[in-house]
Amino acid sequence: MKPSVKDNKRKAILDAATELLALKPTATLQEIADHAQIGIATLHRYFSTRELLLDALALNAIGLVDEALEGIMNDDSDMLRFLTEVFEVLIPLGSKMSFLSFAASVDENPNILAEEARIKQPLREAVEGWQTRGLLNAAMPAHWMITVMYNLLFVAWQEIQNGNLAKNDAPQLLVSTVIQGFGAPGRSGS
Repeated sequence: MKPSVKDNKRKAILDAATELLALKPTATLQEIADHAQIGIATLHRYFSTRELLLDALALNAIGLVDEALEGIMNDDSDMLRFLTEVFEVLIPLGSKMSFLSFAASVDENPNILAEEARIKQPLREAVEGWQTRGLLNAAMPAHWMITVMYNLLFVAWQEIQNGNLAKNDAPQLLVSTVIQGFGAPGRSGS
């Protein structure tokens, strides 16, 4: 089905907001409207508050992550390959997501939290499996590891944006950090 004019306008607003917020996370609705080349009244017809706009952006970002992770299958026997593939598909999304680390309101939306938990579930299951197999430190909670990996991803996106990290180097750096930080005592990862 062909998207409606309203759907296309909404997508254009979300794209413009994402672009501006990646550069200026504190941008006002007026600045976002200006960047989208629309009036503030038009922006308010689609998103009456900044919080609603950020929620829509967060759900859009979750959809992008979900789509990116779709083709990655966990093979319990190859943790390094799986983590590398996950980070390789997520690093390019940084420009569409890094600003969300500044959007505290999205952490209070139960729909966003539920969707976020859903897309993290395969990684949680993988981490728990690797802990059971002795590849990752079983003394650390899986939830902690997932939270740290998630935050490391945001740090990598910010470092790439700031010019301190090459995009192509980020996946391996993230994998090394995870293995060194969470590897089972006496193991170097596999």
